Amino acid sequence: MTQMDADPSGLQILADGWFTIVKLLGRPAVQLQLFFGLATIFLAWLAAQGILAAWERRRATALSRRSRPLGDEDPGEEGVAEDDRTRTLDAVWSPESAHGGYGFVRQLIFPVLAMAGLYVTNLFFVVQGRTNGLLLDLFWLLAIFLVYRGFMGLLYLVFAPDTARKYHHRLFAPLFTVFVVYLVLSRLIDVGDLMRAPLWPRSGAMLTGGALFAATFGLYFWIMFVALFRDVLQALLSRRRGAKPGSISAGLTLVQYGLIALGLFAVFRLLQLNATTVAAISGGLSIGIGFALQDVLKNFIGGLIVLFEGTVRPGDWVQIASVEGEVDRLSIRSTVVRTFDNVEFVVPNQDWLSSTVVTYTRTDRRARMRVPIGVTYEVDPHIVQQVLIEAARRHPDVLADPPPLAPVVDYGASSVDFVVLAWVEDAKYRNRIAAELRLLIWTALAEHGIDIPYPQQDVHIRSGLPQAFVNPASDGS
Repeated sequence: MTQMDADPSGLQILADGWFTIVKLLGRPAVQLQLFFGLATIFLAWLAAQGILAAWERRRATALSRRSRPLGDEDPGEEGVAEDDRTRTLDAVWSPESAHGGYGFVRQLIFPVLAMAGLYVTNLFFVVQGRTNGLLLDLFWLLAIFLVYRGFMGLLYLVFAPDTARKYHHRLFAPLFTVFVVYLVLSRLIDVGDLMRAPLWPRSGAMLTGGALFAATFGLYFWIMFVALFRDVLQALLSRRRGAKPGSISAGLTLVQYGLIALGLFAVFRLLQLNATTVAAISGGLSIGIGFALQDVLKNFIGGLIVLFEGTVRPGDWVQIASVEGEVDRLSIRSTVVRTFDNVEFVVPNQDWLSSTVVTYTRTDRRARMRVPIGVTYEVDPHIVQQVLIEAARRHPDVLADPPPLAPVVDYGASSVDFVVLAWVEDAKYRNRIAAELRLLIWTALAEHGIDIPYPQQDVHIRSGLPQAFVNPASDGS
């Protein structure tokens, strides 16, 4: 018998572990511990829900007392003290605390109650002289769960709600689940043997359980940890004086994808994929990439060019394909542009290379806005210029240097046409400032008695009315 035939495979080790679980569940002592342990945990969960419900009712009462209209009955010193206590506890209990995420203390109620209940249950089993090994395991699992819940509460206290929620559900919750599964398996089988055991022979090499885990869960956790590292580093660097968040984000995005590429390279090594194998796989996929995935490849290359060149960066105000907004996120495949209406447009990266892009903030965030206006011919245009310039200077967001101007641009059919040229600090807000400036101009012109004419035409008849209008034909003639 060869060594390959003697060593059990990973599936055989898992099957042995399953049979061990079945045998354990058939023992009365294990069944009794499971019953009391799960019952204790369930009762602790009910108690935690009751405490939280009572707290929410108390909090709702305090909020209604705060919002009581003027003239209502004075709550008195006792009511004021109750409100103060409610405000203090509300900071750590309520769901709105910690950026609207998880309140810190409320996350610890259930595991603490469950641990206390299991501790009492374990003492009862010890006094009765019964086996309590499974209860101790459940107790320590709940202790780990307590640490996890406390860490999640701190996560929501430190990070913004969207960021904390993303890493809670995508990184820490799966990581905690894998860790618990590892602890359970380690009580049943030798996890080291499972990781080293071959799954199936392939080309003279053996794919082990550890390599498969690293290629799936390991790579996923690596990608998420790299993303977390990027966000933390960006938050730290952006706080420095004179830092440019857009440039920092673009540079860290390149670092992020470089680290992901290193992770992929490590996975290839673990899977024993040499250069020849990778070349063979790439050659087999070349036809599919050339036809079905050519747009994806273009966007990928376009993303690399955009990141290296710095054509656009997060925070830039741009206009592309009639869409105007702020660059929110920049990735390898696409870029998200968010408008003032909070609408997100996903722009493929190849469009930045093949389309004309208007960027208002690439080198300087200042911009000059144009507000056209037409006035009557009956007023001296020099006076109109002074009125328009003074109106522009009155707006707090219009820069004094360069100063605003109001040149005459045309003699229209019904009005003398001016355009107010004013500089603003941030091009992102030029439309709002222009709208406010139009109201200031309207008020200023009205104060000086200057009319804004509407288009009209005068018809001059030089050769008399047509005969049809002088002697209109009667009906029926």
